[in-house]
Amino acid sequence: MAQLRCQSAQGKRIAPVRANAGIEARYYRALHDMLKRMHRDILSDLAKAYKAAEPQIAQDASPLARLVKVMDDLTAQWRKKFDDMAEDMASRFVKSAQGYAQGSLQAELKRNGFAVQFRPTAHVRDMASRSIAENVNLIKGMSDDHLKGIETAVNMSVMQGRDLSSLSAALQEQYGISRRRAAFIARDQNNKTTSVINRTRQMELGLKEAIWVHSSGGKHPRPSHVKAGQDRIRYNLAEGAYIDGEWIHPGELCNCRCVSSVIIPGFDDD
Repeated sequence: MAQLRCQSAQGKRIAPVRANAGIEARYYRALHDMLKRMHRDILSDLAKAYKAAEPQIAQDASPLARLVKVMDDLTAQWRKKFDDMAEDMASRFVKSAQGYAQGSLQAELKRNGFAVQFRPTAHVRDMASRSIAENVNLIKGMSDDHLKGIETAVNMSVMQGRDLSSLSAALQEQYGISRRRAAFIARDQNNKTTSVINRTRQMELGLKEAIWVHSSGGKHPRPSHVKAGQDRIRYNLAEGAYIDGEWIHPGELCNCRCVSSVIIPGFDDD
């Protein structure tokens, strides 16, 4: 594909492509639905087993082996379900984010007088595959950590002689932790995937530079990212911007919602 260039001496910046909130919401909903089903199922089975064992727990007997068996069975069952669902869930999310990023960039280019049609390329396919693999690992990691948290809560409850209501409260706390993690995964990966697909397509068009644009969406913005936006740091798309001792791209670090405004060069630009 030929390099884009303005028909003027000076180049121009085009508006940033920001991650789509609807895609983030759908991804979170898919993650949360699976998490909720797992939590409800485990809570129901554990409650039955724990209630049957409560007299022994109250008498300092050890019904732990029986509860461990129940937990092992539930862990195996739900680990398999998440393993089976993770690839499809991640693929659908990445496909949506990729389509949105490409469509938004295409529309912005058209608004600035450039008619571009994106075609499948090996580089974009590779970036999408990497993103899918990362999300599969995150989904599996979320379920594994949730199961470990439940197992720890059960063990602590038995050892400390707690009743079922105390265990239920501990499990609900773990559910809250995992639910927030699902929200983080959806938000962070939506930013990352949109950013990397957008950047890949820009580089395929021969574009080389962009301006760092800080997003004020987060509660705890990185001061260096705020300054990068204020200073309108101009950086190379291939290398990234040098911030805090490392080369990074907008949206690359955890919880970074920054974006970029790519520069289309003019005929006087090198």
